[in-house]
Amino acid sequence: MKNKQSGFTLIEVVAVAALLGILITMVMPSLDGANTKVKNAKLRNDLAAVDQAIQLYKMENGSVPANLEALQTDYISGTSEFKDAKGEALTYTANDTNGTYTLTGKNAGGEVVTSGGSTTTP
Repeated sequence: MKNKQSGFTLIEVVAVAALLGILITMVMPSLDGANTKVKNAKLRNDLAAVDQAIQLYKMENGSVPANLEALQTDYISGTSEFKDAKGEALTYTANDTNGTYTLTGKNAGGEVVTSGGSTTTP
């Protein structure tokens, strides 16, 4: 009786490893682009949520909050820090004399994004 060996040859294993390496190299740039899009979308959503909280605060208190921390207990839950897509703190400037504010953050590319509710003083 003849023993038949089964398995893969070294050439087959090397060929599969090379193909996997090529496929991974092709997929990696698209995954990085997706990560950037997700970070930028999260920034836009966070800015909109903070805008809504500021507007609610303004309706109830008659003025914009002095800082974002004033929103944490009653207006925004579940967050202790306000960060942009670069991991840096959102920039909030209140102008209490005319009730306007500016809320900005940086997107994944480092460009400054201003919230929709922010107003510039004339």
